[in-house]
Amino acid sequence: MKSPVFAGILLSTVAAAGCGSDTNTTVDGRPIRPDALVVDAAAPDAPGPTFGATISLLEASVLNPGQSGTAFGQGPSFSAVFNDVTALGAPVYEEIPGSTLGCKAWNLSAATTVASLVGVDEGPLAITTTGTAPALPPGCGYSAPTGYVCPDMTTANMGGTIGPGPQPGLATLTDPDNTFNSGNVLGRYVKITGAAMPSNNGAFPIVALGSANTIVYANPGFVAETLPGAAVHVNVAAVGPIPSVPDPGFLADDAGITIAHAASTHIPAFSATTSTKGVGDDFVLETAELNKLNAVPLDGSAFTITCTAANCPAGSAIANVLQITTTDSTTLPSPFSFPPPTTSSVRIQCGGLSGASAGGSITVPAEAMALLKNATGITRIRASFSRVDLMMGNQPATVSLLAGHTVLGFTNPVTLR
Repeated sequence: MKSPVFAGILLSTVAAAGCGSDTNTTVDGRPIRPDALVVDAAAPDAPGPTFGATISLLEASVLNPGQSGTAFGQGPSFSAVFNDVTALGAPVYEEIPGSTLGCKAWNLSAATTVASLVGVDEGPLAITTTGTAPALPPGCGYSAPTGYVCPDMTTANMGGTIGPGPQPGLATLTDPDNTFNSGNVLGRYVKITGAAMPSNNGAFPIVALGSANTIVYANPGFVAETLPGAAVHVNVAAVGPIPSVPDPGFLADDAGITIAHAASTHIPAFSATTSTKGVGDDFVLETAELNKLNAVPLDGSAFTITCTAANCPAGSAIANVLQITTTDSTTLPSPFSFPPPTTSSVRIQCGGLSGASAGGSITVPAEAMALLKNATGITRIRASFSRVDLMMGNQPATVSLLAGHTVLGFTNPVTLR
């Protein structure tokens, strides 16, 4: 059985959380969502399926395309994927065959891509935080077809009124039956379903608390309306970045996280927590490195992301992760639109322990990058660099729990070919 340290560190750290629709942009009413962390798909020790999971809480920063080194925003993102750890199949490239270190790459069908990101229902998760960290509502659970989400049911209600916000691109939701406060608003998204106007439906980042009965959220396409009585709205925690939120965001270096899971069909009960150090620390990449995440090359050349010793000091994280994924679906006008693939996707994931060393650098070899060069129909590429720490407890070896920080960018191949 693989060591729990690397069962899930060679992972995919920035991918679509929802299926059947584009769930990765705020402009069209769906969140920018860092990828579900996926357990490495090496062969199990025994025949037949071996179930595992990768569960994470990351502070995710998203870069503005075409604006050198600037961020759209950042925010907490929770992900949990339970599935057969062999679901991805054998990689088509392994830098170190048989090892969980180094880089691996896959050519995935659309169905396999979606299954690996959403996983299956293994019951609710109880998540508690200490220090400077977002409080997650109890009972984060599975919701088909999206996967695991963390709705705050104390904010769930029907009806309400949508109106203009204090500036263009912002809207308000007012519901006299709701009591909003900083604890159930800040760092969260509002999900609206059943609105009469289609552009009002979706998940939108909440940018401010307007009053005890009003929230302000980002939706440039909103249309003012009184919601039908059957329309439902609920605030959801740890979905992804919030516009214009700067460092340090919501998940500070002193944050502590505990995740508990009751026994389920495939996974025994477990509880795990971060070390006394807390989560993988916040980090800063040089502008040139940030720009690389928005310009992943398609010429088959090796690709490297480096964090300097000054910006990634010794002991600030246990692992560095670089991940690249593609889609071949039509993207929406938002520069962050990243729908699940229609036909296939390429996934490249590389990881290495940082341990006591300062700095961090990961290189995707040319042999793996050739998959992007040779792929047809790529419409957008997403790349992320993450620094994470581990939660340890009595979880099985196939379950990895990670906490830290990630930064991600988007590449449009049409501008590079």
